[in-house]
Amino acid sequence: MRKTITKIICVATAAISAAGLALSAGCGNFTSDGVSPDTSAQNVESNGGFAVQTGDYVYFINGSPSNTADNTFGTPLKGSVQRISKEDIGKRNYTASQTVVPLIAYSTNYNAGLYIYGDRIYYSTPSTARNSSGEVQNNKLEFKSSTLDGKETMSDYYYRADSPALDYRYVEVDGVVYLMYAAAESLYGESSTVTNLHSINTKTGEDTLLAYNVVEYSFDEADPTNPYVFYTMAVTYNLGSVNEIDEGYNQLWMARADETEARQYDFSYVKDYDAEEDPLYINCGQLVYDGIGKEAYANRYSQFNYGFGGETAFSVERPDTSYELGGYKNGVLKFTAETSLSAVSLYKIAPSEIDSDGDGVADAGWNAVTANDSLRSRRLLIASDDVEYTPVTIDGEEWQLYSGDGGLELGQFVDGKVANDFAITDSGEATILAVREETSAAEEGEGTVTLTYVYYSLSNEGNGYSFHRIALGTDPDAYAVNKLPYEDKYTYSEVKILDLDASSGWYMPEFVGNTIIFASETEGMSQFNYIMACDLSSDDGDIMSNAELHAYNEQYEGVTEKIEEYDEETNSDGSEAYQNLSDALKYAFYSLDDGYIDELVQAYVDIKGEDEEYVYSERSVEIYHEFISATGDWADYADLKRTVNGEEVHANSQAYYYALFGVMTEEDAEDLRAALRSTFMESYPTDNSTWWDKMGTAWQVVFIVAMCVVGLAVIGGAAVLVIWLIRRRKNKGDEPAPERLSVDITDDKDIDVYGSDENDN
Repeated sequence: MRKTITKIICVATAAISAAGLALSAGCGNFTSDGVSPDTSAQNVESNGGFAVQTGDYVYFINGSPSNTADNTFGTPLKGSVQRISKEDIGKRNYTASQTVVPLIAYSTNYNAGLYIYGDRIYYSTPSTARNSSGEVQNNKLEFKSSTLDGKETMSDYYYRADSPALDYRYVEVDGVVYLMYAAAESLYGESSTVTNLHSINTKTGEDTLLAYNVVEYSFDEADPTNPYVFYTMAVTYNLGSVNEIDEGYNQLWMARADETEARQYDFSYVKDYDAEEDPLYINCGQLVYDGIGKEAYANRYSQFNYGFGGETAFSVERPDTSYELGGYKNGVLKFTAETSLSAVSLYKIAPSEIDSDGDGVADAGWNAVTANDSLRSRRLLIASDDVEYTPVTIDGEEWQLYSGDGGLELGQFVDGKVANDFAITDSGEATILAVREETSAAEEGEGTVTLTYVYYSLSNEGNGYSFHRIALGTDPDAYAVNKLPYEDKYTYSEVKILDLDASSGWYMPEFVGNTIIFASETEGMSQFNYIMACDLSSDDGDIMSNAELHAYNEQYEGVTEKIEEYDEETNSDGSEAYQNLSDALKYAFYSLDDGYIDELVQAYVDIKGEDEEYVYSERSVEIYHEFISATGDWADYADLKRTVNGEEVHANSQAYYYALFGVMTEEDAEDLRAALRSTFMESYPTDNSTWWDKMGTAWQVVFIVAMCVVGLAVIGGAAVLVIWLIRRRKNKGDEPAPERLSVDITDDKDIDVYGSDENDN
């Protein structure tokens, strides 16, 4: 029976395969045509974002659809995993991408996205499973992988999460990929949920519970491939017995993704204890700091302290210590340690300081209790200072870059505190996006200069985010770093990057060479959630210097300024000379649609019977076409042109500066154009006329005459018919009448019609 069912499933699979989408021969994977092999996949950058780079390609999530969109394998385009070559990006062929995984790559946790390890790509996607009522469970996430060429995709999953906001990471240890995640779960009959840390070996499918019932945890926020997680655990003396005591301290732990062995604790004192049915404590990690104080150490040290106490050769003189996690970035954890006798202080530590050989096990010489005695050497700042610091090197000196209340600031750590600090911008609190060392043209003289550029965004008070850049370094004339408000010199100045506006509710922007790709919140695009690309390459192929970027920005703004000048033109009578033209040119700027304005004018003529200049004057229409072709009023832009996505565009169009990256669905493309038309163009006239109104006077006359002719013809025809019938009847009266059947109804007296038979009684 089982073999029969398997055959039925495989036959159905073969039918699907004929349609281009199938399960593999073993009925365990989806298959598709995929893309060509990527031989450069050993050089992977940006794992964990919405775009991951190999040597030759960029794999990216093609926009952000809803999790309720159709996620049937092979159906999605928006949200699918696409691939584009870096060569095409360099040529600005941003839409020359191919579908690798025809599923929606989705999560509401934007600290982790796509990952590439070896020949596979890893992601999460909304579930297509149905519940008992037949409803699609797309509020659940399934964690899967596909081959890097997209030819084979798991039909099953490593893990299915109940929430789309699951905190997770795909990491690699010794060639094995692990899915690490934190889940709020009710296990072992718990009436309430607790936070647990898991790690799934994607090779074997084994799901290891790294730590059960953690208080806090922290994955690396800046490096999504970091396999270490830090967490704190509460300590309860005599756990599981009627004599439980919640201690006044806790412990700081770390675990690596490949941990599988839980620490063994002796719960023999708990009656009828069953470690498999109802485990009281599970922990596979390495103890980093133990906050046991002198009172607990002297009287009730527990197995959670690794048995320290009793006959051990050291003593504990401090009070209980409690640890609280701070930021964990780029392999460095910040945490606070507090006792009843000391103020809260901030410290830092890295996994390599505990596990120096990188084997996932704390060094033999590491003592989690006595390590507290040297905490002062790790002190960073006062605990109230939760600022994130980015280390940068300027002219050979180590500096700390951070966002202060007044803008970006630079400082140096001296005795654990920031010193020599000063502001380098005055534009408000900033979010640092990237720090990149780049080569650009020297502002003065010939040659190039290599500088450290900081890219950052500023919140525009609820109206999105703007992009900016500033260079770090010492001015050639020995001015202090970034302290002068440069006016004519832009080498180290703060420069805005066009009007780029990134979504604050999706992944952070990514840099591919000199190109920024970002989830656009710019005009018209915010409701569609696609990606756009902005190329900052100069004519010589290097990235634009700040001076070039400043000029580029002014060129861009000059288009808007010139468009708005038409609003100021008036006729001799004071009326507006170019009514509605400025908005129409904004539509042309975004859409490059040359023909719609003519269609609109004609529609008003045909539908409303208005004059051809009712909506746009004849000259306005001419200027509109000049704008598209960069002639006439817009001839200054004729030589400023690029080929973007296969079309030649001039510098008076948005596509010249930044354009769609990836592929839009036909429906979204139509809706985008409709939205832009609704915003900038006059409304399309509504045809409320009847069929009689639509005929026009001339045709109405023709119609009436025709109806009269038809009417006369009908009347005449009827008259002829009547006359013909009358004449026909008269003609029939001269003919002899046909013989009729004769019936003799006279009485035959010889017949007694009333008589009866003789035998009647």
